[in-house]
Amino acid sequence: GSPMMGPQWRSTARQVVAGVRRMSTKRRRRRKVIDTRGKVNVGGIKPNGTTKKFYAGAQIAKHGDNAWTVMLDGRPIITEDHHEFIVPNATVASAIAYEWDMQGEYLKPFLMPMMSLAATAIDMDRKDIITKLIRFMDTDSMCYRVDEPSALVRMQKKHWDPVINYFRDEHNLEVLTTEGIAVMSQPAETKLKLAEFIEECDDFHLAILKSVSGIGRSIMLGIAAAHGQLTIKKAYNAANAERLYQIRKWGEVKGPFGHGIELEYPRVHLSAAINFRNMLHDDYFPEELYPVQSSEGDAAKSYIK
Repeated sequence: GSPMMGPQWRSTARQVVAGVRRMSTKRRRRRKVIDTRGKVNVGGIKPNGTTKKFYAGAQIAKHGDNAWTVMLDGRPIITEDHHEFIVPNATVASAIAYEWDMQGEYLKPFLMPMMSLAATAIDMDRKDIITKLIRFMDTDSMCYRVDEPSALVRMQKKHWDPVINYFRDEHNLEVLTTEGIAVMSQPAETKLKLAEFIEECDDFHLAILKSVSGIGRSIMLGIAAAHGQLTIKKAYNAANAERLYQIRKWGEVKGPFGHGIELEYPRVHLSAAINFRNMLHDDYFPEELYPVQSSEGDAAKSYIK
């Protein structure tokens, strides 16, 4: 008989079938938005925007003495990794509740950037994120400049120098820049201090730093955002200096293959990151829009029959 039909082949086939069954079961579990405890698992919401809205409204409630949570029809939210959805203050909770309330017939997670930032903070592997961020210190895009055309040189200087000068002037750090793409190494003391800034962040500020750094391809831009040094406009212009130059020179391309997503994605997520950071340091929240429940239990009794 064929050697492919021997015991070893049959064993492999059984393993493949078992693996497919496990994957299928995992997918089925992932589709259950409401778990057996009556909690909303955001991991069950499809990222492509095809999950139908299953709640009437969002609420916020205190969680212990110094934290807040968001609920949907009184059901507590849990993250994709099954952690309780807990945020530091009512301002952040209200903003996230508003994102849930603004959803239409189908839920679109990509239109909930505040929710995404908070979930990232709650579920993140701190050590892994910090290690990856520190690894890219020597390739920070703001430190690699062009020498021509002159208009782009001026644009980089206008939008990037204020960020770099924050570290030079406020923290007395030596930050090197170069013209060209040959990788250079920042001074050891500078990298040590930047690493310290990253490690000092709590989980929510670290999520902001990670998001802004990724969009702007710059660790220093992310740290400046986490430190509250950027407005939305400054963050957007710094992260998109080269793209904005191209549009100014050649014009904006319209249509499905144009500049729309390239411009709007960073605008949405940078706005969310900067606003999120400001809300972490703001105790105001619109109580008339989201009245505070006395407890999670009372909220659930009010909305779940």
